[in-house]
Amino acid sequence: MVGAMAKVVERIEDEDLVLRARTQADALGRLYELYYEQIFRFCVYRLFNKEIAEDVTSTVFLEVARKIRSFRGRTEQDFGNWLYAIAANQANAYIRKTSRRKKLLAKAARLMKAYKNTEEAAEPDWPRLYAAILKLKPQHQTIVTLRFFENLQYEQIAQILNVREATLRVTLHRIINKLRKHLLTVFDGEMEND
Repeated sequence: MVGAMAKVVERIEDEDLVLRARTQADALGRLYELYYEQIFRFCVYRLFNKEIAEDVTSTVFLEVARKIRSFRGRTEQDFGNWLYAIAANQANAYIRKTSRRKKLLAKAARLMKAYKNTEEAAEPDWPRLYAAILKLKPQHQTIVTLRFFENLQYEQIAQILNVREATLRVTLHRIINKLRKHLLTVFDGEMEND
């Protein structure tokens, strides 16, 4: 009976904690302490890597800190559901980001391997790629970085750079053609020297 009463009191305390966390940093800190292990464990299971899970878990709690004032739930269960939804979204975003990056890297590696006509490892020649990017105008370097390294959408990049999305797409297409020509020239010159 005493154990059951303690659980009821603890649940009421947690629900009060959720309401106080909207305006009190110490209450938000207490929720962090209560939920960190659960969310971290979820992220480890989802991402299969402890270091990555730590990063994603940190991102989850940063997102919670940013959005806690607009959280409309009132109970500890509402908070837990919201927290897991954020964790799932962040884990999925990480997986999408790395999946796209891996596909881009694999494609670049295949292209470079085809141009080299060798059996070397399928890794891009990063120094040459970075050197080619550095030859671009600073704004073009920014576009390439935001699109391919930060994986931002065209709409977001256009807003950041204060340009129309259609203009951005055309500019990026031209930038990619410049990079391709430069890299082909480098690899063709290298093949002639071999």
